[in-house]
Amino acid sequence: MTQLTLNLTFAPVPPVKTLFKNTTWLNAGWAAPCLGFTKKVEISQSLNDALMPIHADDEDDHDQQLYDALWLAHHHLALDQRPSFSFTFDFLRDDKISGRFIATSLRLHVEEKEQLILLGLIQDF
Repeated sequence: MTQLTLNLTFAPVPPVKTLFKNTTWLNAGWAAPCLGFTKKVEISQSLNDALMPIHADDEDDHDQQLYDALWLAHHHLALDQRPSFSFTFDFLRDDKISGRFIATSLRLHVEEKEQLILLGLIQDF
């Protein structure tokens, strides 16, 4: 007769790989149909945050940056005819306190699904 011994050595659990990133997507709103998108367009919350103006009273600046980013995405979709791609979006932010413009560069990614187009920062995908 043999006696069993308990092995209580603890090993770390390997990290679980998620299929989907925990990204919140927002409706691109009024700008998408104006630019010629025929599918619903959503932008990531992190892109929306990155486009926020430096000062709260510059809401028009946010709308202009969003419009410009969507225009570039539509332009590349029309030219390249690929379901996904990445591009760099450069724009200037008006810092009214310092009286100068601040150059900003974002790396964006676009994915076209069956009935949806997603636009966000590259790390959102």
